[in-house]
Amino acid sequence: MSATAMTEEAYLLLNELIGEWYGIDFPEPRREILEARLRTRLAALRLPSFWDYYLHLRADTNGERRRLAELVTNNETFFFREVRQLESFLTEAVPGLCPGPEPLRVLCAGCSSGEEPYSLRMLAEATPLVIDAFDIDAGRIAAACTAEYGPAAMRQVSPEQLERFFQPCGPGQWSLHPAWRQDIRFAWGNLMDAATFPAGHPYDAVFCRNVLIYFSPAALRRAVANVAAVLRPGDRKSTRLNSSHIT
Repeated sequence: MSATAMTEEAYLLLNELIGEWYGIDFPEPRREILEARLRTRLAALRLPSFWDYYLHLRADTNGERRRLAELVTNNETFFFREVRQLESFLTEAVPGLCPGPEPLRVLCAGCSSGEEPYSLRMLAEATPLVIDAFDIDAGRIAAACTAEYGPAAMRQVSPEQLERFFQPCGPGQWSLHPAWRQDIRFAWGNLMDAATFPAGHPYDAVFCRNVLIYFSPAALRRAVANVAAVLRPGDRKSTRLNSSHIT
């Protein structure tokens, strides 16, 4: 069964729904991308139109809402991506946070398959950090917990880093040494829903990099408010909200 083309009405409704649930926006120039990504699910579900898929999502009788999250996210990440941001946090922000006997607590929001929190852990060396990380794509969270990666994820890893932090686990595959996975917890979570954030103590720093560039202005404000609410309220010298595309 081949689905018909996405109508204007279906596009507007689906884009509104995706923005409501996940904050992600597909403006007109990205409409074809949205249609191409969703068409695979229409075929799998044997639905004749995008309008039928919209109704199916609203009913959500088979967990389709979570599958939608996998379709609309990009998941482009690799180890030591934009590494200067991570290094600046460790050299400039961490000393000002005045760590006491407890380790600093960091949240990585929109962590995909884990390369960002793992990179931070490796760069931090002896700096005591506890890192929580979440993403709306449950498949990417499962991959992060496995901590096995292929060449695309490793493209900015130096030979020295490869030898120190990783071990081969198959042809063209590397596994992160267990020592560098410690004090990192992965979970499913949604930037648009503060109730899905990891529960516990407030955070000294939040990283939300290369995520909010895909959000509508209204969704961006809501996500930033959710992030700001989990930052430590000033009992340490300062707090940091890091987003590489917000000024």
